[in-house]
Amino acid sequence: KKYLESKGLFPEYYADLLSDYKDVISSQEVVKLTGYAKTTINNWCGKGRLKHFIKHNTYYIPKVFLIEFFCSTYFRSIIRKTSWHIQTINEFHHLIQKKQCK
Repeated sequence: KKYLESKGLFPEYYADLLSDYKDVISSQEVVKLTGYAKTTINNWCGKGRLKHFIKHNTYYIPKVFLIEFFCSTYFRSIIRKTSWHIQTINEFHHLIQKKQCK
């Protein structure tokens, strides 16, 4: 229920988090950012879960699609999350709690 109440803030949170990144991010940059293995990122792209384009045998992900993916049910439902993934969820919930207390 808390997620449903704050659904509109989730994309905003990730947009803020990625504000220093370029508009298009390579799969290797996503690896560094998230802590997920390159094969995992490539699988997400290859299976169509993460929208991308390919240039010189490298997956490139427009930032808007990365944010969309981070907000997806699939991404949120990953069982074995990286420490970055857990940290961002915890930080987001902490921010929501602070807003609700105001």
